[in-house]
Amino acid sequence: MSRRTALITGSGKNIGRATALYLARDGFNVVVNGSRDEAACEAVAEEAKAHGVEAIVAMGDVGKREDCERIVQAGEAAFGGIDVLVNNAAIRPMNPFLEMSEEEWNRVIDVDFTAAFRLSRLCLPHMIARGWGRIVNIAGMNAIQGYNGRSHVSVA
Repeated sequence: MSRRTALITGSGKNIGRATALYLARDGFNVVVNGSRDEAACEAVAEEAKAHGVEAIVAMGDVGKREDCERIVQAGEAAFGGIDVLVNNAAIRPMNPFLEMSEEEWNRVIDVDFTAAFRLSRLCLPHMIARGWGRIVNIAGMNAIQGYNGRSHVSVA
């Protein structure tokens, strides 16, 4: 049987990086994703490979539908599908509610919330076909306790 594959969004640094490397140590191939720092994502992929697994980088903005599709397609092309999806990517701009634009509100909702919906729908067919899969949604403290200037993050 081939190795299982995990896609971890926002895995170029912090919790996403740690999750990607943990899964690599556990024997999962990994799809490393980020939206800006390709060098950091490449470094995570190289660290993952040191654990004897395969790793690719699929850069893209999970707040955009077409990028979500491209990221999942990269994992499918490299590994045959995504078995574990870790929705970790998030943005956390600080802005008082009455000063934030609708565009800023929508951007946070797209990255922190809607991306999990889109990516889950894209990955589920493979998981169902294989009879195995896992989806993990990571949220910060703003999910359970509001914070000044981050009402949009708490909602997402």
